[in-house]
Amino acid sequence: MLFKIQREQLLAPINQICGVVEKKGTLPILSHVLFSISQGELTLTTSDLEVEMNSKTQVDTEYEGELTLPAQKLLDICKSLADGSIMSFTIDDDHCDISSGESRFSLSTLSANEYPLLEDVETFETIHIDSQELARMLKQTLFCMASHDVRYFLNGLLFEILSDKIRCVSADGHRLALSEADYDNEAGINKQILIPRKGVMELNKMIRDIDQDIAIHLGKNHVSVEVEGTRMTSKLIDGKFPDYQSVIPLDMDNDFVANKVALEKALRRVAILSNEQYKGVKFKISTNHLQILGHNPDQEQAEDSIEVDTTITDMETAFNVNYLLDAINVIDHEDVQFSFKDPLSSCLIKHPDRLDCRLVVMPLRI
Repeated sequence: MLFKIQREQLLAPINQICGVVEKKGTLPILSHVLFSISQGELTLTTSDLEVEMNSKTQVDTEYEGELTLPAQKLLDICKSLADGSIMSFTIDDDHCDISSGESRFSLSTLSANEYPLLEDVETFETIHIDSQELARMLKQTLFCMASHDVRYFLNGLLFEILSDKIRCVSADGHRLALSEADYDNEAGINKQILIPRKGVMELNKMIRDIDQDIAIHLGKNHVSVEVEGTRMTSKLIDGKFPDYQSVIPLDMDNDFVANKVALEKALRRVAILSNEQYKGVKFKISTNHLQILGHNPDQEQAEDSIEVDTTITDMETAFNVNYLLDAINVIDHEDVQFSFKDPLSSCLIKHPDRLDCRLVVMPLRI
C-alpha cells in the first residue's frame, strides 16, 4: 500500500489545482497530476508548461516516491465518494488501485520521471498586497483579456507596480479595463509584468474566498504566489503591452450618470433583438433621457428608455451591448458614469466619483 488519506483531505487540493490541467494537450502526461510523497507529506502538482500549481497535504504512509494519475478522473472519483471516506492507494504495475469502503477503482499511471516540472524559479522582488484588493482589481479587468489573439501580448494581464499604486490592465483591441489600488512602495519597485490568461484565472480562483495579505514573488521570467498551502508559478509573456494611457480618452465634455440596475435591465431587453453578430445597440441621449435601440437583419427591433443625469441635449452613438454589460457590472456603485468626447469617440465608463476603475469601450457604426 502506498498511502491512506481522507477523501476531503485530497479533494480540496486536487480541486484547487485541476484548472491548470490540459484537457486536449499534445502531451498525455499533462492530463495527469504528479504525486510526490516524502516524510509523510504529499505534494500534488499540475502543469500545462506555462502555469504550474502544487499543493501539499499530510498522508498516512511510510512510502516515499512519485507517481502520476489522471487528474480529472481522480477528481471525479473523490467527488463521488461519501463525506469522511478513507481512500487507500496501492500500486499494481502500471496501474494504481484506489479503494474506499466497497468501492474499487483502477487508474492507469505514467512515468513520474517524464513529468515536465518548471525549473527552479529565482525571484528577485516580493510585494505584499491585501487579497481582497487584488481580487477586486482582477474582477474589474480579467474579462477584457484577449483569448488566442495573434497579438500575443493581449492574451494576458498587465500587472504594474508604480511608486504609490499597483495597477492591473487588460485589453482585447475593442475595449480596455484598468483597475488600481494604493500601494506603500517602500522598496521602490517600478515594474511591469505580463501574466498569461490561465495564470490570471488560477490566481483569481486562489484568492477570491480569502481575506489576508499575500506575497507575490517576481522573477525575470516568472511570477509566483502561495496561498494557504497552494502555490502557483506562471511564466510571463515575453512582450510589451501597448501604451494603454494613450487609449484612455481625455477632455471629455459629454457625460451622463445612470442607475446601474436600470441601465443593465434596459440593455438586456434591447439586446434580445440586436444583431447576433455585432450585438450593437444605439444610444440616443437628450436632456436627462437615454433611449436605447437595437435591430437585426430580420427587420426586428427593440427600444427602451431610462432617465439619466446629463447636460447632453442631442447625441447619438453606438456600442457592443455585451461590452457595456461587462463594464457596468464591475463598477462597485449604484450609479455608473459614461463620458464621451464626441459621438465617434471611445467611451469611458467609471464610478461617478472615483478613478480607481476605468473601462474604455470603442464605438460601433450602425
